Amino acid sequence: MEWFIIFLPIIGLLLFSLSLFVKEKNATKDEVEQMSLSMMGEVYHIKKRLQMLEEELLTVSPAYRPKTNKELANEAYDYLQQNMSVDEIAAAMQLKDDEVKYLLARLQ
Repeated sequence: MEWFIIFLPIIGLLLFSLSLFVKEKNATKDEVEQMSLSMMGEVYHIKKRLQMLEEELLTVSPAYRPKTNKELANEAYDYLQQNMSVDEIAAAMQLKDDEVKYLLARLQ
């Protein structure tokens, strides 16, 4: 009987401490699950933003088309007809002097 009285509180303390650890594990598991869901939501929003930016970039890109060499040469020739020097043509077209000379030489 004395052993029963001694072991009963010890078993009660062990079960009480065990229940605290089980609650902490469940709480930790819930926190991890909540964090995982919030991260998935953030990734979803980032993907949506990226998709919108890609679509915006694709709609802008076709409007810009680099000029061909023939178009550049014709533009340089038009500037030359306006009595502009090679340096002035290069500045207007944002090209180097050698490139303007090359374009003009191709026309002749």
